[in-house]
Amino acid sequence: MTGPLATAAIAAPLLLGVWFLVLAIINRPPARAAWIGVAIVEVVLLGFGVWGVVEMAQRTTDFAQLEFVLYLVGLAAVLPVAGWWVRDEKSRAAAVVLLVACLVVPIMVVRVQQVWAGA
Repeated sequence: MTGPLATAAIAAPLLLGVWFLVLAIINRPPARAAWIGVAIVEVVLLGFGVWGVVEMAQRTTDFAQLEFVLYLVGLAAVLPVAGWWVRDEKSRAAAVVLLVACLVVPIMVVRVQQVWAGA
C-alpha cells in the first residue's frame, strides 16, 4: 500500500492543514474554497480506500484484514465528520477542528500501511 496514491493521501491533507492553520491564525472561518479542498482530499481518500480493498482482495498472504478495512472506513470518515461538526461554525474554531482532522488523516494512512505490511 505504497505508491503515488498513498503519497497523495498523506501529502494532500497536510497541505490542506497548512491552509486551515493560516485561516486559524488570521481568525477566519473556512470559506467555500477551503470546503472544495476538503472535498478534493476526500476524493483522494476514497480512491485510496477503494484501491486498498481491491489490493486486499488480490492478496494471498494473511494479515489483519478486519483491522485494515476498519482503518480505511475510519480514514474515509474523518473529514466528513469534522465537516459536519463545524458546518455552522463561523469562527476560527472551524478551521482548528478541520486542521486537527487533516493532521489525523496522514497518521491513519501510515497505520494502514503498517497493517498492510503486517507490522
